[in-house]
Amino acid sequence: MDDVLEIKPGDRILVSRSDRLGDLILALPFVETLKARYPECQVDVLASLYASPILENNERIGGIVRVQNDQLVTSRHYRKELEQKIRKAGYQVVVALYPERHICRLFHQLRIPHRVGTAGRFHSVFFNHRLMHSRKANKKHESEYNQDFLKYFKAGPTITTPRVHSTEKEVGHARNLLLKWGIGGAFVVVHPGSGGSADRWPMERFIEFYRDLENAGIPTIITGSEEEGRQINKTAEDMGIKPKEITGETDLRTLAAVLSQASLVVANSTGPLHLAVAVGTRVVGLYPRRKIMSPVRWGPVGDGHQVIQPLDPDCQCPPRQCHCMDTITVSRVTEAAREVYGRRAG
Repeated sequence: MDDVLEIKPGDRILVSRSDRLGDLILALPFVETLKARYPECQVDVLASLYASPILENNERIGGIVRVQNDQLVTSRHYRKELEQKIRKAGYQVVVALYPERHICRLFHQLRIPHRVGTAGRFHSVFFNHRLMHSRKANKKHESEYNQDFLKYFKAGPTITTPRVHSTEKEVGHARNLLLKWGIGGAFVVVHPGSGGSADRWPMERFIEFYRDLENAGIPTIITGSEEEGRQINKTAEDMGIKPKEITGETDLRTLAAVLSQASLVVANSTGPLHLAVAVGTRVVGLYPRRKIMSPVRWGPVGDGHQVIQPLDPDCQCPPRQCHCMDTITVSRVTEAAREVYGRRAG
């Protein structure tokens, strides 16, 4: 194949995916596939400072280049430091799965021999290997769009499932957090937040759902950020409920460890949902009908998960103001959750 790059033993490869948590998780199969096909090369990943911890403890990832996206845009000094760091690494190949223009320009300025990215954008001029594909049609999964770039690499094993690896220490810390609420066996995690990345099920419904599971004798705990925790507790208080929650008590590594111990995670279409999948836990995902947020592109990878969407297939709501999610009933989610939980806990 004429497109296949000439990569020698000892060459260093950099995969760039500097956007959100879920996007980075769905890039992991591509990263691990490169390492499986080129075991004699070092494969590094450039990722946002926030999402990068999920790359740790992965033996197929040689190194992590952490990027503060706000500084990348506003600070010339910061871009210079990043340039020096990447130059020192001496990469022969870079694959920009997410073509952020400042980073792509930097790859060009450094004259990395093989710069792989998408065609059809203004900053595609910074690449010398351009893949013609558009993700806007949302015709397949995001992880499959990433795998399209394998056309530039030799044939070999292909990894399709993302994996995030917790340490024993992290799992121990997670178990201690759970034991504070008396949770030591099978349990469900409810993660109501969305980080602004997708339309979400109303908070009141999540709290009703939490109450249903607790009343059914299914141990349940709520996770989220500190800010989300304030909203969760205010909503629960208004409903006369005191929830078991560890909001604001988990960084990404600890959250991954907590999710790894759960029998089920119920969440909106968000990074923590994909994180749960990546640590081997089944999920029930709540997805809007909007095409750009479709589970066809953003659904959980693998078998045994369930996706719930509004019944009306023709959502006309403006972005971030979708009321169709309100039409998902608590009983639908409870039924799906009890089915998946029963398979796992039993």
